[in-house]
Amino acid sequence: MDTSDFLQADDIYKVILVPSAVARGFQTDDEIEEFIGVDSDGRQGRYYRLAAEKFGLVFNENNLSTLTVEGEDFIALEDDSSKINFIANIMCKTEVFSQAIEYLESSNPKPSLTDLEDWFFDRYPGSKNTAERRFSTFKKYLRVTRFI
Repeated sequence: MDTSDFLQADDIYKVILVPSAVARGFQTDDEIEEFIGVDSDGRQGRYYRLAAEKFGLVFNENNLSTLTVEGEDFIALEDDSSKINFIANIMCKTEVFSQAIEYLESSNPKPSLTDLEDWFFDRYPGSKNTAERRFSTFKKYLRVTRFI
């Protein structure tokens, strides 16, 4: 695994806004950032766009994002709950989350949060300091999608 496999966008509810932003013509990282309500000269917009890309909802070429077929299906969903369920299904197909979900579901007894943190740190290829921040994000995604 590479550090890019570990999401930096820490609010899953902002990630689910990215396809809507793109559908409304907000295609650059700066524009996406404006749409989702953050302000960091495009840096956060990039993190959120990358998360939406990782989930297969948008495609980016030359810093112009477009919706994928999955992204079009996603924006057709009526409410946030349906969108979170959609993301949960996608998470099961991404390398980091699928391995974590398998670990959580196959272990008996169920791993504690400390166990999950240790599991994560064993796999994160970057620094300990960065791993702590990424684990915080990782844990939020698993909580919102009800895997933990």
